[in-house]
Amino acid sequence: MPEKAISDVIGKYSENDFTVKLCRTIFSVVPNFPPFQFYNTLDGAATRLNVTDEAAKTKAGELANQPEIKSAVWVADAVDKADMGISVVTGVKNILSLFGGTRQQSTFEADPQQAVDAVMKAAALSYIIYKTMPGDIGQKISRFFELPAGKELTLYYAMAEIALPFTDDLVSGGASLISRLFSRHRGDMNQKFSSVVGGDGMKQAGEVLEKMEKPLGEYIDMAKGHTGTVMNKIREFLPSASTIGNIADSATGAAATAMDVMPVWSFLGSRAAAEACAYRALQNL
Repeated sequence: MPEKAISDVIGKYSENDFTVKLCRTIFSVVPNFPPFQFYNTLDGAATRLNVTDEAAKTKAGELANQPEIKSAVWVADAVDKADMGISVVTGVKNILSLFGGTRQQSTFEADPQQAVDAVMKAAALSYIIYKTMPGDIGQKISRFFELPAGKELTLYYAMAEIALPFTDDLVSGGASLISRLFSRHRGDMNQKFSSVVGGDGMKQAGEVLEKMEKPLGEYIDMAKGHTGTVMNKIREFLPSASTIGNIADSATGAAATAMDVMPVWSFLGSRAAAEACAYRALQNL
């Protein structure tokens, strides 16, 4: 399984990147959501979790070098790259397409490729949870959602991969929506995700995914009332609509401008992995 170090991914970002602004915007609109904090080092993740003991920081660094953590970071990074096989359309491209007028409100049935992508990204999220957190499946999930970055990655999934592209489907509750999505495209997901992470990786992700319908549904319910606010706030810092239309048309995998590439899964996934290491060091897990 390919690997990537947290420091090699998270260190690429600065506070003024569109990637960071986009995340800050999305997370700021949901009431009572943890305040977004920018950092681009493992030490920054430790500070966010109030890890001050030097021995614990050293332990977090040791955990960050484990193959399981590095494989989780690699998968998060791969989500943003269409040629890696996990996705064809990124959440960022969904957002830019909405601005450019090239995307209409849709349903799973009307846009099956987007629906398969959404299931693949749920599998990627599940894989990240499995690899970064210790314990049985229930413990892995509950511990992941103790991380601010775990909450952020899940809310981004709910907003950018489900709520924005599938607005017409949001009349149903989040859990039933996820159940319908998974049941419709589980076979596609098993085949495609296995080709990326192998049979064992798919099995691990699948064990988590089986228990993710309820929590993902809750995050979708959290996100769906705020899609309009998110879009309005994004307009404050993204380029003009005509430029965005060109970006959306030319984007492959990650939407790009000359100033910044917006690989949000890579950014949020590496943060989740970093916070997992700090959390585990603090809890001696």
